[in-house]
Amino acid sequence: MQSSKIKRRKFLLVSIFALVLSLISVWYFRFKSATNKALSYPTDLSEICDRKTMIDIGTAYRKLTGENTKNYLEELLLRDTGMIETNLKMSLRTKVAEDFKTGNTVLIDGWLLSKTEARQCAFLSLSEVN
Repeated sequence: MQSSKIKRRKFLLVSIFALVLSLISVWYFRFKSATNKALSYPTDLSEICDRKTMIDIGTAYRKLTGENTKNYLEELLLRDTGMIETNLKMSLRTKVAEDFKTGNTVLIDGWLLSKTEARQCAFLSLSEVN
């Protein structure tokens, strides 16, 4: 009798632990997916360019600058931004506007882009590779 209570208690604890781990992993992958989407999607540029063009811009930018890893680009893009998806999108748009104001731009394949937009395209091009 004592043994079945212990087994039941262990079962409940293991079940609760598994549920908590499942919820954490679902939250993490949902958050990570939203972050990756925001980082690889230059909002204003996407209104005038198709996906292939943005990937080509990103590839050219990576060759030009040597910013060739997703982790490094993510670090640069997330610098001074909010981590919540809507805040992240707004922060990136603000960074794009600030880049144009301060002349932090780059010319790639005839496109005058903010560095933030170019980095987002580079992040997208790396996302497509993997």
